Amino acid sequence: MQSGAKPILPVRISEYLSLSRIAHRSAHACYFAPKIVSPKLNRPCVMSPKILIVGTGAAGIAAATRLYEAGFRNLILLEAEHRIGGRIHTVPMGANVMDFGAQWVHSDTDNAVYDMAAKFNLVETETHRENELCVKSNGEEVPVDKSNHVLDVLNSCHEEEEKLSKYSKSLGDFYDEFFQEALRQGKFGDLDDTTCRQLYEFFQKYHTTYNAVDTLYEVSAPGLLEFTDHQDEYLINWKGRGFKTILDIMMKRLPEQKTAPIPLEDFIQFNKRVTNISYPSDADYPVRVTCSDDSCYVVDHVIITVSLGVLKENIHSLFTPKLPLIKTNAIEGLYIGTIDKMILEFEKPFWPANWNGFGMLWNSEDLAELRNSNQNWLESVCGFFVPAYQPNLLVGWIYGKDARTMELLPEREVQDALVHLLRKFLVKFTIPQPKSFTRTTWYSNRNFRGSYTSRSVQSDLMDAKAADLALPLVNSLGKPVVLFAGEATHPEYFSTVQGAVGSGWREADRLIGLYRDKEVMIRYSKL
Repeated sequence: MQSGAKPILPVRISEYLSLSRIAHRSAHACYFAPKIVSPKLNRPCVMSPKILIVGTGAAGIAAATRLYEAGFRNLILLEAEHRIGGRIHTVPMGANVMDFGAQWVHSDTDNAVYDMAAKFNLVETETHRENELCVKSNGEEVPVDKSNHVLDVLNSCHEEEEKLSKYSKSLGDFYDEFFQEALRQGKFGDLDDTTCRQLYEFFQKYHTTYNAVDTLYEVSAPGLLEFTDHQDEYLINWKGRGFKTILDIMMKRLPEQKTAPIPLEDFIQFNKRVTNISYPSDADYPVRVTCSDDSCYVVDHVIITVSLGVLKENIHSLFTPKLPLIKTNAIEGLYIGTIDKMILEFEKPFWPANWNGFGMLWNSEDLAELRNSNQNWLESVCGFFVPAYQPNLLVGWIYGKDARTMELLPEREVQDALVHLLRKFLVKFTIPQPKSFTRTTWYSNRNFRGSYTSRSVQSDLMDAKAADLALPLVNSLGKPVVLFAGEATHPEYFSTVQGAVGSGWREADRLIGLYRDKEVMIRYSKL
């Protein structure tokens, strides 16, 4: 568990479920039909319990490598995709690689990801602040010093933590009130009101994207403080290696580590979509995990690391018996949203050196015209940015319902719309047709159903907590049989890779602590 994290207490299934022994036997019997698959093992077991991990994203890899290093070998990792990484997805593209999912390391403070990477000099700070540019829909550029001043004033609202903690309305309402008061007090200097409002709308879009939500008016203002944010005005990138490097570090596959790699390939099975997890509370019965291909795995423990979006979509079918109320409340109440990247590759950059992209400010008449067109989904494009180590790529970011709309459109239609957008805003450039185009589809992929989590007004109303989602389910002997990991389960670093890694370590440590007691090992082996 990361420093300062809240304690995680178990959920005793029998405390929430009044199922009879007959019901348990019925649930047990229904899983004799599918074929039973044994884990692929090339090495002798040091510790005997069978542990199955659902998902090989950052949390799943963190849990598996932690268990392996502690001597556990009876492991099975099931992955619904054809690759490891989950929402870390680094692909070869352009001059280097492109991260379709997680891209930056968020802060160098109290961050396990940064600590692991910095040890081998794998990350660096990129400073874009002095080159930030905002452009209006008629091509007019706002002077950088003036736009930076307005955005600095707006971002200072996050320093009002006491007011945020007691604010009863949404984060969007909080921002609105702060902006109106700053405008009234003349804090934006001599910049005209129209441009100030346009910059405020960009500020809203930026934070809507940052929080991966449909609208800031559904975001919890006090919930913003649950996230421990050490991020400064900079970004930390992987020096062109891509975020998949963190998986290599955990699996000890870097030459710099000078040690034997952890052979997780011995334990991973791909294209395995889990459809049911049967977890009778009676200690006489094991956990049974069934997949869409009718294969079934009989194990002692399951660590679930799938996204909150997958849990939401499958909450009524994934678990037998149904989850206790505290778990369903957390799954239904916590929020996961959608942000996507739209990646344009050009033969050569049409922009000058050291140009990092731009934020988009819509004039009212242009925005009204857009909203009446069949390209109205473009309204939720926040801006375009040039990734580090990719001189020929330009990446647009889009959020919310319009991102979900974009995911379902033909690629050529999206590409043409983006080129039209660039030509409308960047009037001083000649915009060529791109060499290639691709995009992410985090929501329409049923193995993710979203990008990452945040806290909503609904979360507050339902008192839904990440700590509740992290609670393990235990059997009648008090032994944790179904454990939960993933960024959504981290109370302080949700939405981040460090939160996912920390949660994987947390659940692995829970099982390591359980089996460290030799008496428990002996007693459990006789069950």
